[in-house]
Amino acid sequence: MIHSRTITSSLCCFFLILVTGQQHGAQAFSTATTRSLDSRLSFVASSSASASSSSAIQHQTTKTRRSTQLLSMWSSDDEIEGIDKFKSCIPYMLPLLDGEGFGKFIYERVPPLGFLDSLFIGPLYESYSRFPFFGTLIFIGLTLGTRGNTDMSRNLRFNAQQAALIDVALIVPELIGSGFDGEDIPRYLQEPCMNFVWYFYMSMVLYSIFSNLQGKKPNKIPWISDYAEIMVGPF
Repeated sequence: MIHSRTITSSLCCFFLILVTGQQHGAQAFSTATTRSLDSRLSFVASSSASASSSSAIQHQTTKTRRSTQLLSMWSSDDEIEGIDKFKSCIPYMLPLLDGEGFGKFIYERVPPLGFLDSLFIGPLYESYSRFPFFGTLIFIGLTLGTRGNTDMSRNLRFNAQQAALIDVALIVPELIGSGFDGEDIPRYLQEPCMNFVWYFYMSMVLYSIFSNLQGKKPNKIPWISDYAEIMVGPF
C-alpha cells in the first residue's frame, strides 16, 4: 500500500512537473514568438518608414529641380542687347504722358526741369491729349498686343508689360484727384501729394530707361516687376 502510494505520488509529481514544464515551455515559446513577431513588425515598420522617407526626399528633390529649372527659364535673359535697348524704352512714354500733370508744381519750382519737360514731353502731351481714347489703345497694345507674341524678344515684352503696370498705378491718384474737381484745395495740401506721385512714377520710369540703355533688365521694382514677369510668362 505504501509502495503504491509512493508510486502514485511519484507519478502525480511527475505529471505535475511535466504539466508545469509544458506551461513554462508554452509561456517561454509564446514570449519568444511574441518577441520575434514584434521584431519582425518593427523591422517592417522601419523599412516602411525608411521607404516613405526616401520617397519623400526623392519627391522633394524632384520638386526642387523643377522649381530651379522654371526659375532658370524665367531669369535666363537678364541682358538686353542690340536695338532692343532702345525699343525697350519706348513703352515708358505711356506713364510719362499720363503722369504729366503731377509734375506741375515741381516744374514751377525747378525751371530747368520745366524747360526740359516743355521741350521733350510737352509737344507729345499736347498731341496725346487731343485724342481721349488714344492712351487706352496704347495700353491695350502694350498688354494684349505683346503678350504671347514670340516674334518680339522676351525683354521687350517684359518692358511693355511693366510700363503698362506703372501706368495702372497712376489710376488711383488720378481717381482721387478727380473726386476733388471743383474743390478749392489749399496748395500746401495739393502740392506735396502731387509731388509724391511724380517722384513715385518718375523714379520707376527713369530706372527702367537707364537700365535698358545699359543692357540690364529693369526687374527690381517691387511687386510691379514680379507681375510683369507673370504677364509675360516663361517663354
